Amino acid sequence: MPRLLRPSTRRGFTLIELLIVIVIIAVLALIVIPRVTSATRRSKEAVLKDNLHSIRTGIQLFYADTGVYPTVLTDIVAVTAPGTGYDDSGASRPIPASTFKGPYLNIPGGIANTGIPVNPFVAASVADVTQHWTYPATSGQWGTVQSAVNGTSLDGEPYSAF
Repeated sequence: MPRLLRPSTRRGFTLIELLIVIVIIAVLALIVIPRVTSATRRSKEAVLKDNLHSIRTGIQLFYADTGVYPTVLTDIVAVTAPGTGYDDSGASRPIPASTFKGPYLNIPGGIANTGIPVNPFVAASVADVTQHWTYPATSGQWGTVQSAVNGTSLDGEPYSAF
């Protein structure tokens, strides 16, 4: 008895069809991934600038009240007056408790719950403030704070220059 011919039923994709789909997905990924990564980096840079502005404002408020710069960055989040600070010449001066109106900065959480904002280019779990921010204790640089991260922004500016 002769077999009845059935129309062929197609149950899958051919290799050519699969390769075309893979190539299309790869091309789309090549277009989308750089845009997503640059947007992420741009947002981190904006957070970095904002956090630096907050810290610098806290330092200036500290200076306006006490007449001296904090000796360490954590002095701006202190609840009680630190013992000393640096004047414009770099000399150590006592801080009268009556002039201290801190904390001058208090970001909820912050670096190891200190109140100092986290550098977005450093893991939040890093508890050492000096790995997030540099606060130089050299003459002429009192009160300046910069990012401790080496690197360059999308605009070509070093992060330490923000």
